[in-house]
Amino acid sequence: MTARQWVFKFMRMHKWVFVCGFLVTTVMTLVNLIYPFLGGEMINIAFYDQDLSAFMNLCLIYAGILLFNQFIVATLNNLISSQLMTGFVFDIRRAMFRKILHQKGKDLSGMYSGDLISRMNRDAKDIMNLVFWSGLWGYSNLLHIVFAVGFMFYYHVLLGVFTVVLVPVVFLASRYFKQRALSVNRDLAEEQGRLSSYLFEIVANMREIKLLNAGKQAANTYLRHTVSIHGMNVENGRIEVTTERVNAFISLAAQLLLFVICAYLIAEGRMPLGVFVAAASYFNMAVTYFSSINSKITDTWGQTVSLQRVADILNQEEEDYRESYPPMPIKKGTVEFRDVRFGYIEGKPVLNGFNLRVERGSTIGIAGRSGAGKTTIGNLLYNLYNVDSGELLIDGVNVQEMNLHSLRSQVGMVHQETVLYDNTLRYNLSFTNNRDNDALLMEALKKAALHELVLTFPDGLDTVLGTYGQELSGGQKQRLNIARILVKNPKILIFDEATSFLDSKNEALIREMTSKLAQDRTMIIIAHRLSTIRDCDRIAVLEDGVVTGYDTHDVLLRENRTYISLFGEQCEGGEAV
Repeated sequence: MTARQWVFKFMRMHKWVFVCGFLVTTVMTLVNLIYPFLGGEMINIAFYDQDLSAFMNLCLIYAGILLFNQFIVATLNNLISSQLMTGFVFDIRRAMFRKILHQKGKDLSGMYSGDLISRMNRDAKDIMNLVFWSGLWGYSNLLHIVFAVGFMFYYHVLLGVFTVVLVPVVFLASRYFKQRALSVNRDLAEEQGRLSSYLFEIVANMREIKLLNAGKQAANTYLRHTVSIHGMNVENGRIEVTTERVNAFISLAAQLLLFVICAYLIAEGRMPLGVFVAAASYFNMAVTYFSSINSKITDTWGQTVSLQRVADILNQEEEDYRESYPPMPIKKGTVEFRDVRFGYIEGKPVLNGFNLRVERGSTIGIAGRSGAGKTTIGNLLYNLYNVDSGELLIDGVNVQEMNLHSLRSQVGMVHQETVLYDNTLRYNLSFTNNRDNDALLMEALKKAALHELVLTFPDGLDTVLGTYGQELSGGQKQRLNIARILVKNPKILIFDEATSFLDSKNEALIREMTSKLAQDRTMIIIAHRLSTIRDCDRIAVLEDGVVTGYDTHDVLLRENRTYISLFGEQCEGGEAV
């Protein structure tokens, strides 16, 4: 859908609130337009008719309208505005959050985290401002202008013509700045998103910044972003100020000319004093509200950019969860890749005719140099991506014919990068389910060799780990990740470089742990270190996206050149093999 269609979709969700908002706005506007007319009539009665009774009656009408407008209509307007603004932004953010959660794998790597946060917070709010302030508010301003011009024609044709001529002049003056303001706002939104992303990364990796003694470099990068944003804000402010000053000059010059025309008509006896006062008020009203619309146009252009940024997110394709297929329990856990071809970028295959069969309950290792396609195997098996051609089967069923929720609930993956949430140990262990099953959680911790550590925590499972689990060691974090997967209890378990950042002691501990976990599970261990996979039932050697060897460690070390080369490189590098 286009950006405009998205706006109308969200507006339809609150259509009756919008209808009430337009009705109340109309009433408020019409009431505001009565004041100058009544004021002019009161002056004419006082100066010309000198009818005190009529004057007092008009004063009572004026006061009654004022009280009605201020206490009833204004209160309704505030209630409707609050309801509309809160609900409208909520629906936009909810739709964006859902879309982000259901993004396709290929889109996940192409977005800055800070930019996504900026779009959900700043841009969603800008859309509300665009619809509410530039919609209802603009509608109110337009009514003021139309009726003000109408009253000017009612009082004198010359005044009406003069007012109508002024409107295009102010419009043309503002249009000159339009394109430049639009470009600056677009660049500003993108740069602010990049800065948010950078700050998110710095805060998340502050310890690493200190260890690298890279504080100065981080500060310089931050300053470059902020200086760039400052320059754009200055340019944006210059455009806004210039637009405002030009409009103010035109308005003041026009007002002076109006006084000259009115003075001439009064001197000729063709205009009473009350009409002059009312006409001056309506003229100021027309100019003020038109200038207000004009000044808001710059904001509207920026909000239009925000609208497009939000629409870009909402228009992204979602994963196909294939909910038309019934959930299928994985009973055996047999995995087979048949002539699979896949590439993240079109024309650059990572797997090129990949064939591999993993029998039920077996543990296999995947070895190969960086870029050989090891991690891609796990991504495809977890169905973050679909194969370009060939078949990926589990228990003889193509994964593209399986309910995606069902598939992912039965496949587990432990990455090299530990992911911990700033919450309790219980929350981190049971992010998706089984949160209240203490026995299950403690059993998973025992299998992950963390039970004794947890007993030292002051609040046990309810101990808050802190940001990214900073009080835990690297090995403890990784074992906590493994415990989380055990709570999930998958039939197929994938270890993707899970020990690459650990020392030899922790690696040996996790290697011992995986041998125990292999019971009743199919396990695929992707590793750079051959020591991690040397005891696997069989090892697949990847080279240029195909399997060049598939056997035990001892056989590959005698017969496979790539494996022999990897073994030699790790021996020379001092790695345990």
